[in-house]
Amino acid sequence: MNKPILLIDDDRPYRQALRLYLEHHGFTCKEAEDGREALVLFDGGFDVDLVLSDYHMPVINGLDFFKALSYRVKGKDVRVILVSGNMTKELEKEAKQEGAFALLAKPYHFRELLGLVVSRADKK
Repeated sequence: MNKPILLIDDDRPYRQALRLYLEHHGFTCKEAEDGREALVLFDGGFDVDLVLSDYHMPVINGLDFFKALSYRVKGKDVRVILVSGNMTKELEKEAKQEGAFALLAKPYHFRELLGLVVSRADKK
């Protein structure tokens, strides 16, 4: 059985729509409202293969979450897809340096994300 996909975004309707779309395609998802909530999940032993995180969020943004996640999942193959409505070259460069699996600029089609999710699942 596949591990759940963690969806982190402070936009609840968007996050819920994305969860429903991925669940319709056979994936299990867990939601978090921001980076802090997601880190609490990981600190509690939550286990995933894939995280989709928005960049612009209150409390802890997506890139800071990604940096804090790295030591929590050391030795595990957890991939992060970072999403932003304001993707800049600097953000792309820093996310790639941190090891992001993929970057998506909003708006994007859910099927584009599904392609990344499926490619990740096929590598397992």
